[in-house]
Amino acid sequence: MKIIDIPKTDKTPEVILDDDKFFFQIKGNCLPENIREFSGRVLGNLDEFMRNLSTKDFRSGKAPVFRINFRLGYFNSAAAKFLVDILMISGNYAKEGSNIKVYWYFEEDDHDMLEAGEEISQMVDIPMEFITVVKE
Repeated sequence: MKIIDIPKTDKTPEVILDDDKFFFQIKGNCLPENIREFSGRVLGNLDEFMRNLSTKDFRSGKAPVFRINFRLGYFNSAAAKFLVDILMISGNYAKEGSNIKVYWYFEEDDHDMLEAGEEISQMVDIPMEFITVVKE
């Protein structure tokens, strides 16, 4: 069941949090006019979902990996704080034993996006896997 399903617009990314697939994804450009309004709904639902995950079967190893995918084309400085907040929430639960994997996708020639992901990963001290997307 999709807990969050926000469609992509010119200024906001697609955001999906799928309980059945243990999956959270942000995809597209992220430069919303009102970052608090946009991020508030996402962060609140993500935190509640993660809190419930920590009480499920993670510690016994029965639950699947919870995947977090960042597939961003561009984000502004206000959105960077939003991304850090997502990772801080996730990182707190990962430290408690939840099995969380974070993936940062970037186009092969977008060194700025790779660097941004590396900087964010270091800020929040959560490991990420960086995946190059080859243009067709």
